[in-house]
Amino acid sequence: MNQASNQGELRQETHQLLQGPLKHVKAAALAAALMPLASVAATPAAAQDNCQSGGTVCGMVWNDTNANGIQDAGEPGIEGAKVFIYDGTDTIGTDTGPDGFYYFSVPDGTYTIYVQVPTGTQPSPADAGGDDTVDSDGVPDGFGNSVAENVTVVAQTMDTDFGFFAQPVTQPGTGTPGYWKNHPDAWPVDDITVGGVTYTKAEALAWLRKVGKDKTTTMFASLVSAMLNVAINNDASCVSSTIAAANDWMATHGPVGSGVAANSEAWAEGQWMHQQMDDYNNGRLCAPHRN
Repeated sequence: MNQASNQGELRQETHQLLQGPLKHVKAAALAAALMPLASVAATPAAAQDNCQSGGTVCGMVWNDTNANGIQDAGEPGIEGAKVFIYDGTDTIGTDTGPDGFYYFSVPDGTYTIYVQVPTGTQPSPADAGGDDTVDSDGVPDGFGNSVAENVTVVAQTMDTDFGFFAQPVTQPGTGTPGYWKNHPDAWPVDDITVGGVTYTKAEALAWLRKVGKDKTTTMFASLVSAMLNVAINNDASCVSSTIAAANDWMATHGPVGSGVAANSEAWAEGQWMHQQMDDYNNGRLCAPHRN
């Protein structure tokens, strides 16, 4: 599958999806309708053999041990990976089986398929080599997903695969708001700009100690922590677009202390950003948690 679409357009489209129909998927901890899984052998060929009926989208999610973007012999599937398919209106999801295989039975049409990046991994290079049946089709979107766009189903099987490889553990690790609040000497900066407003370290620390019912304080805490975690050279590939979106949210609904309520439309729009950064700060995404 050709994934030559512009990275900026991909991230913008994903941002729109996450603010729209996918927002509730994230907010509900990815509680999507599960599709049944087939029992197949743990090889790409077996996955293809079990995905020959019309109106079916299937593929492998695998551990790309040599990070070359191709599922070579002996590279195992990843069990329990979260896979979603979106038709422009609705989203459904499933988990991969023990072999890393997934499938969806869908009407003819054009779809976006995306996989949550498994903890401690990053997406493989897309469209490597000349064999589309064994290469990785996903492109990172900056929101913690590997995305394959324009998957067309017209009375035929489409084979859409996603490779991931383990990141070397050379990063300093992420810290939570509690860590940054209690370790001011670890801050790599003396001031920080959030939503277009620049705060001294002392001012930012004061707000970290005031997190409460006002959701601008919640967003501020997770955003400042994520920005500091990136500033100390942790991997930002799964959170960079979310940080940008959260800064936009703070510019619109802030500054911190503006009194955004938990039941407000503003927080309904922004809650997924906080959750994504909270996962990142706790080491559940593309960077490990600090020891």
